[in-house]
Amino acid sequence: MFNCSAAEGQRFQEEVTRVTELIENLGTNPIKESLINEKKDSDEKAKKIKPKE
Repeated sequence: MFNCSAAEGQRFQEEVTRVTELIENLGTNPIKESLINEKKDSDEKAKKIKPKE
């Protein structure tokens, strides 16, 4: 968190860039990846359970 006045446009830009880089360096969301993998697993199980016609 930071404070800046309307006259500190350059500082604002530097802080936004810094925070953006921090977020990008965190990488992908592990929870989202986990949910995607669970969905794939459940879809594969559903295909195996379906009776052949």
